[in-house]
Amino acid sequence: GESALSNASLDVKPQNSVERWCNDVAAEFLVPRQELITMFDQAAPLTNELERVAREFKVSTLVVLRRVYDTGFLAWSEYQNAYQSELDRVLHLIGTSGSGGNFYNTQPIRVSKRFARALISSTLEGQTLHRDAFQLLGFKKVSTFKELSERMGVA
Repeated sequence: GESALSNASLDVKPQNSVERWCNDVAAEFLVPRQELITMFDQAAPLTNELERVAREFKVSTLVVLRRVYDTGFLAWSEYQNAYQSELDRVLHLIGTSGSGGNFYNTQPIRVSKRFARALISSTLEGQTLHRDAFQLLGFKKVSTFKELSERMGVA
């Protein structure tokens, strides 16, 4: 019943206790801690593991990286360096340098495809307010929501 979102970025530690709790719940839903502990290979190259685990859970490599930090596999300074490297790598892969990229292709990666699909479905079913979905997805127009839901095959 209260707003807790103060910074949606994955490269900072949330200060608000409600926001931390919300982040923990979302993280556990997207990448369950015990499963990550079981499957994450610390001896493998980090980028390879991020990609493998991201495919398994159908989330972005940045989400996996944050979860790897949260689980204790990386110190804060290691995480910050790895985050910047991974962000640069992902942006290069999706080609955002120069053309500006395609919003409908990058948005599901930014928030994770699983989360975007779940949120769109929940909104279309009437369980989540459009206002809340728009805020979580980072846009304001109904037409953008409809287009994203169609492109993701949810509508």
